[in-house]
Amino acid sequence: MDKISVIIPIYNVECYLKKCLDSVINQTYNNLEIILIDDGSPDKCGIICDEYAKNDSRIRVIHKKNGGLSAARNDALKLVTGKWISFVDSDDYCELDLYEKILPLAVEHDADIVLYGIYRGTVTGEIPVHPFSKEFVTENKEFISELQQSALNGRYTPISTSKWCQGYPWDKLFKASLILDNRLEFSTKVRANEDVIFNIHAFQFAKKIVYVDSLLYHFCFNPNSIGKKFTPDRVKVDMAVYSELFDIGKRYGLSDSYYQAVDTRIVTNTVLCASRCFFNPQMKGNIFQKIKYASTVLQSEPIFSAFERVDRNKLGRADRLATICRHHNVFSLYIIAKFRLIRRRINGKS
Repeated sequence: MDKISVIIPIYNVECYLKKCLDSVINQTYNNLEIILIDDGSPDKCGIICDEYAKNDSRIRVIHKKNGGLSAARNDALKLVTGKWISFVDSDDYCELDLYEKILPLAVEHDADIVLYGIYRGTVTGEIPVHPFSKEFVTENKEFISELQQSALNGRYTPISTSKWCQGYPWDKLFKASLILDNRLEFSTKVRANEDVIFNIHAFQFAKKIVYVDSLLYHFCFNPNSIGKKFTPDRVKVDMAVYSELFDIGKRYGLSDSYYQAVDTRIVTNTVLCASRCFFNPQMKGNIFQKIKYASTVLQSEPIFSAFERVDRNKLGRADRLATICRHHNVFSLYIIAKFRLIRRRINGKS
């Protein structure tokens, strides 16, 4: 049977790691190559990895200086020997029959990518997410293009009621040749959305995609993940992402629909900046300085044009509020930020 290379980047997740590793080593399908990348973790993750490797010959551990998530995954990609590649985040875990359920379909259909359902962790518990309303096997280029756009925003996901974004690598099984032959890597030029960028590339080269309507992966709620932290330079971080997204569109000659999805991503990210940086209590400056900064950002490109062009039907309620009237945007962002920060305090996650 085909070997699956499981790539697990690890950094500062000591309290989650054993549950994650147990869910992989105890898979009912056992022809696995498990590559653990200890990305200079300051806690006991490295020790835990070595302990597991002593007891399981399928495990290979790489200890390296901290270089970030993308570099860690890229280092692992250089070592894979399996026909299939699976990415698992070290603060998540898998159903024990994950690979037993998806590999036969991958092999049967000679798929480039297999998609499957997940459990999404929240403050109050788990929510089952079925990304699509029915199972499918597709080689339709237009449909795959829609999947590519849905990596940017779940509201572009075809035949879906969940609006689940296809921008993650851990709810997919990839054919190794899709990644290796096309020299796909995770971008080291960005500090966010590297998963989104990777999947846009992967969908560009994929010829056949299969969806299995089974809930097989637990995407756990981690209040310490980078996406939930105060990030004072988040605008700079996002600008680097937008540059990559526009470069991809130009490189592949992608359609106007792709650029519309990029606009949606820009607006959504900017609204998130309201609580991540603009009006976060940890942000330096008084309220007038914060308003001035937010206003300056909204007037900058490509953000200004994205707010002008965006299809408001593809936005959530908060994002639509921020696009009602341009000169009210800063006030709207302030209200959104206050609401989100209050909600986090109520949930005990501030």
